[in-house]
Amino acid sequence: MNRQSFLRTGQYYAQAMVQLLIEPGRFFCELREQSSPGRALGFVLISCGFFALASLLTGTFAEPLWQMAPAFFFGASGMILISSLIGYITMVTILGKRTPFGMVFSLYTFATGITLFVSWLPFLLWLTEPWKWFLVFLGFKNVCRTSGRQALAILLMSMVIQFGLMISAYLAFGR
Repeated sequence: MNRQSFLRTGQYYAQAMVQLLIEPGRFFCELREQSSPGRALGFVLISCGFFALASLLTGTFAEPLWQMAPAFFFGASGMILISSLIGYITMVTILGKRTPFGMVFSLYTFATGITLFVSWLPFLLWLTEPWKWFLVFLGFKNVCRTSGRQALAILLMSMVIQFGLMISAYLAFGR
């Protein structure tokens, strides 16, 4: 990646963050025309990279920092991928195929990426998770052009499935 491309990615990231905070509905309306897999991937890399480095500031860990940073990075980026897959499968199950997976991945990328900026602070979980799910709802409404009821149904089913998967993983591996 050359310097010019790197600067454009950083500029796009900053503009996307500001617009997601100020006008999230408008951001998701424009996302359909302006997003590309490269931009979504750049946003994931920057958001998850910041999250991983910032998470190292929150306390002491049983493992060395050089092992924890990749764990935080891949945990955050993995959750974006898993969430977008579950959301896409749920949308296809409820509505039939309407929107390509790349667009669903983009909406989850931006909805989650903006919350990763502050979610490394443990006490902000109670604010960032509802905000993320609200942004996902707006994304399904504006990017996938679903009705409010359809977007809510997709969102609620996705949340139930993710919660069930997390409980199952905890029961299988958490002991």
